[in-house]
Amino acid sequence: MNHKKRKRLIIGILLLIVSLPSMTPMLMEIAYKTEMDTRYDIDELNSHRTDYAGAPDDANYYGHIIRASHITTGEPYFNAWDRLVHPSDIRITVNGETVETLNGYPVQLLEYEELAVEGLDRYNGAITYWTVEDKFTDRDFFAITVSRNGYDMRFHRDGEVMPGYVDMEDREFKLIKIAKDGTVSEQLFTFENKSKLQTQLITEDFIGPIHYYLPPGYYYPSLLYPLLYPRVTAIAGLGLILFNFPYGAVKRRHTKDELIN
Repeated sequence: MNHKKRKRLIIGILLLIVSLPSMTPMLMEIAYKTEMDTRYDIDELNSHRTDYAGAPDDANYYGHIIRASHITTGEPYFNAWDRLVHPSDIRITVNGETVETLNGYPVQLLEYEELAVEGLDRYNGAITYWTVEDKFTDRDFFAITVSRNGYDMRFHRDGEVMPGYVDMEDREFKLIKIAKDGTVSEQLFTFENKSKLQTQLITEDFIGPIHYYLPPGYYYPSLLYPLLYPRVTAIAGLGLILFNFPYGAVKRRHTKDELIN
């Protein structure tokens, strides 16, 4: 191997080594997304909305009626988005039986002082409805994901810390599952300790999409990251290795070893 090829090979190896720590979780995330898409058909009902009419807060799942309702309990205040919300007790029922009561959750009743907020939009993402179809088994279910913290962020001025803000890594959730036969079960989980399926049932918010292997907020690509690094650097490193690897020398050495043996 001549000096130039050896130099290019070393550069390629270094580029690949530098890129692997960031590239590996990206590839694992792609494999995870493929796995979830292959096995499950998941639909977030909160996204079924028109204009200011949010998705209905009641649902019929195989004849089982799921409903969310609330009773205001305190004086209204402005949340982090300068919207007037009312502290309320939210009740979630399945076939008329209460399965969860959320005390003191903010509920938005009006938009622009006159337009009523309807359906699940009133709860500002603290409650989300999902249907989950398992393509490999018959264990389909209706899911309700409830935020247990970070849901009550309040108005703040520039330079002030947002009251009630909780980092996504510190968020806590409750998953209420309703099976096709009406059986209700619950799971508590956190952002740091969640299953692959539970990850799919966390709603995206202003920090970006939720991932299993990658950190939250990994959303808008830039020229520097992750396009230039680690994608371009990994491809360039792999290319330099493939085009400058001493295949001939390895083959000759292998042939020589066979002759000796």
